[in-house]
Amino acid sequence: MCYEHSVIMQLSVMQTHQQTLEVTGFPAQVWGNILVPTQGTMSIEVNGDTLYGIAKTGSAKKESWTRIQNIDSIEIHQSPIYALIGLGIFLVFLGLGLLTSFLIGVVFLLGGTAILFYALHNKRRYLAIYSQRTTIVIFMNESSEVYQKFAVNVLNLAQTLNMSTNSFTR
Repeated sequence: MCYEHSVIMQLSVMQTHQQTLEVTGFPAQVWGNILVPTQGTMSIEVNGDTLYGIAKTGSAKKESWTRIQNIDSIEIHQSPIYALIGLGIFLVFLGLGLLTSFLIGVVFLLGGTAILFYALHNKRRYLAIYSQRTTIVIFMNESSEVYQKFAVNVLNLAQTLNMSTNSFTR
């Protein structure tokens, strides 16, 4: 049996047994070293032996194709919104410092506490796929389990494709 036929058979068997071969979410924009979710939609799907990503933001559209064999790692990350935590702490201290006007101080104190609670409760969650030359980041809009299944499926597929390639070259 030839290599291409073997890989196609393995891919079709994997696709029939695995459920999560596509995820959707929000695209990421990089500001310095900070990832920020942007308005728009993004989807990543397994298409044969490539990972196809499409991001639409406003009138812009970006497509990418990454060989699954080149994927090094995938990470799922959750963190609070640090900018809001800083704003909340600032407002709380401002409210504590405004003892001359009790009503304004209480408003700042309650507003800062509400912002702190929101920032700690609503975390930013994203999936990052690292390959040799690119990084694909998608902010999650569904449960973490969907993205975990997708990550495991992609890594299993990468392992299968890499094993097939290694056995073919020997």
